[in-house]
Amino acid sequence: MLTRKRRIEGSQIVLRTMEYEDTDRIVEWRNRERVKKRFIYREPFTVEGHRGWIKTMIDTGKAVQFIICEKEGMRPVGSVYFRDIDGEKKEAEYGIFLGEDDALGKGYGTEAAGLAVEYAFSVMGLKRLILRVFTDNDAAVRSYRRAGFTEERVLKDVECSDGERKDMLLMSLYCSAENKNKLISFVIPCYRSELTLPKVTEEIGETMEALREQGREYDYEIILVNDCSPDDTFSVIRKLCQQDRRVKGVNLARNFGQHAALMAGFHQVKGDVVICLDDDGQTPAAEAGKLLEEIEKGSDVVYAKYEHKKHSLFRNFGSWVNEEMAHIMLGKPKDLYVSSYFAAKRFVVEEIKRYTNAYPYVIGLVLRTTKRISNVTVCHREREIGTSGYTFGKLIGLWFNGFTAFSVKPLRLATALGAVCSVGGFLYGIYTVVKRLVNPNVPMGFSSLMAAVVFMGGMMMVMLGLVGEYVGRMYISMNNSPQYVIRETINDEME
Repeated sequence: MLTRKRRIEGSQIVLRTMEYEDTDRIVEWRNRERVKKRFIYREPFTVEGHRGWIKTMIDTGKAVQFIICEKEGMRPVGSVYFRDIDGEKKEAEYGIFLGEDDALGKGYGTEAAGLAVEYAFSVMGLKRLILRVFTDNDAAVRSYRRAGFTEERVLKDVECSDGERKDMLLMSLYCSAENKNKLISFVIPCYRSELTLPKVTEEIGETMEALREQGREYDYEIILVNDCSPDDTFSVIRKLCQQDRRVKGVNLARNFGQHAALMAGFHQVKGDVVICLDDDGQTPAAEAGKLLEEIEKGSDVVYAKYEHKKHSLFRNFGSWVNEEMAHIMLGKPKDLYVSSYFAAKRFVVEEIKRYTNAYPYVIGLVLRTTKRISNVTVCHREREIGTSGYTFGKLIGLWFNGFTAFSVKPLRLATALGAVCSVGGFLYGIYTVVKRLVNPNVPMGFSSLMAAVVFMGGMMMVMLGLVGEYVGRMYISMNNSPQYVIRETINDEME
């Protein structure tokens, strides 16, 4: 039993509900070489197979399919459909093909996409559509972009049913609750920032208003995560939330660290793009437009890069160590600069949220999610109030967290050092024996013996400590130690 008949009219085409009588036509279209090579499934299409599709997908509500007809004469020229409809997530996969050769190049595909998308959001109540298209299908990609779909990531080496492997683009389109504007979520971890937060949030509002005046229509929300700051930071957050419903406050029960605070904020966002920045005003919200522009060009993640950093010498040294560690331990490209000011597409954030262990390290999570990461240059401001919350101990903890959570290279380095020390000790033993044989009067040195013992003992303790760090983190993770604990939220309207 097909869904009840519907007719959706456009300027050039009409979408009508598919009927059983369309089976032979669809089978003919799908078996054409031009159409077949645009699908993963390339086996001969049969009448029985299509009827099975109707029975298992259309009749069960897992799919909806329309026939694309020319408005003048109602000649069928193709089909558009939604499959794998998820009622809970309110999303589905979108697909379209034009079966008639003379229907190509007339704009039917773009118009059909617009009509179908409007139907999906307004009638079916969906909130997200996804599609997959081969990267070499330029005409289709351009058509999907005109319909509003944006690229999320590349699916490498997808195997087709005939054995061919090709790259595909995963594209998506979200429906906002009240309008089509893209929603930008700003996530700000807060610690000792009662004096700087009002200015930071005000600058975000001014920046987004300026972008709207430039014709870049964005909505925005701000998530302020108080990492158990000892001052009145949360009182300021509460006041900001009362003044503007777009500001959301999250109060953590104790101090969990910047990266845990980011994870807490990620679980609150609703935006299509997430921008993370600092609470001290040194990362300029006024230049968020540069990050968004790079995202719109196709990057999945964009990090701000500074020509001249205004941090102290200690902080700059810490940043340099962090950069080198990420390059050596995590495989970060040498020319990529990572910072606390970055923008990421929603799918990247959703993947990051899947990490539930007690030691989150956002840079490592980003690097393992996507390779489409770029930099844009922005200015870096002097700190006007207070001092950095990063002490030497906290930086050491951050570095340990990074390389023990996402790399086994330290363990391999420990093995290599152990091997080098063993070989060195063996060679030194041979040298001592030979020296004694050559000159029996050479006294056996107590100092050299103690030096060797202390050196080998120290190396063993370092290696054991490193192994213990890994084992301890495994133990804590196995005991489900939380990344963060939320004491209170303000303006939380998550659906």
